[in-house]
Amino acid sequence: MQGMRNMGILIEAPSRRQDASGTPANAPAVAVGEPAGALHIREVVRITGLRREQLYMWQRRYGFPSPLRDAFGDRVYPADQVARLKLIKQLLSEGWRAGAVVPLTDTALQSMVGLAVAEPMPLPPEISHAVRLLGEHRVDELQNHLSKLLVAQGLRKFLEQTLIPLNEAVHERVVRGEMQTFQELRFIDLAMRLLRDVTRLVRPMRDARQLLLATPPNDPNQLGLAILELLLFTEGIHCLTLGTGVPAQEIAGAADAYHASIVVLLFDRGISGKIAGQEIRSLRRALDDQVPLIVSGRAVNLLAKPIDQVQVAADFNSVMAALRARGVVPAAPITRVPDVPGGASQTA
Repeated sequence: MQGMRNMGILIEAPSRRQDASGTPANAPAVAVGEPAGALHIREVVRITGLRREQLYMWQRRYGFPSPLRDAFGDRVYPADQVARLKLIKQLLSEGWRAGAVVPLTDTALQSMVGLAVAEPMPLPPEISHAVRLLGEHRVDELQNHLSKLLVAQGLRKFLEQTLIPLNEAVHERVVRGEMQTFQELRFIDLAMRLLRDVTRLVRPMRDARQLLLATPPNDPNQLGLAILELLLFTEGIHCLTLGTGVPAQEIAGAADAYHASIVVLLFDRGISGKIAGQEIRSLRRALDDQVPLIVSGRAVNLLAKPIDQVQVAADFNSVMAALRARGVVPAAPITRVPDVPGGASQTA
């Protein structure tokens, strides 16, 4: 009889994961605090057309998306993240690279929809050669090539006519998918080390006034910022550089804390004219009225109209003209030390 009773034992199907909270193992998969409209990863993949592998990689690399977990430990995505993923998918279909769009805010993504990815402009032979060396992973040859150009051209010409356009050419090819992000990172590291070596040879003025330098959120142009800093340094200007992607309130706080004479904001990448205008107005409101604000970089050319108490300088020469007009640097050119060993002395 005991054996007969054992044969009648009900065997439950195993759950995917034991729930330690005491919730029945086969309860519906609902995450604690999960917002209404959150979707399981399989639904996100179906709706957006993105692959699971892409979502996993972006989460590791960029911190977005940031899904919740259901009771079984599976990823579920809030509605706002799904909407942002749809925008990213649209921009990818329009030719943008993931690295150029995934880190951006919703507002910045909205402003980029429908913007064409520009065709690369024809490059001078020395820059085209550098791009080719980088594309073929010949980094040692690229380093030698850039060093020779620096010696031949002198610092000012090398920065303005070679390194700035080369930086943009590499970035454009990453955005277009013709190069990988790791290649741009390798180039930036090489160029930054070259700039650090050159900086040791430049003698600043003792009584230079301090200038605060940064890029706004969504603009990760670290090399462009370093180039501008070095160009200003050779003109006798000490830069307090906050780095890239700095919010307006942080820039304003630093300007006040360090008594900056002037603030220069560099706009180059990952931003439209509309977003640039919003960022500039936000910073202008946060800054003390007595602190001048100059904005520079390619994105300022997209501004629809002038902004009160803001001076626009499209390139470095315009930045210098604005600084001279405000008395931040002497009106007369300053003779500098040799740019590099074997190079000729430069006149600003």
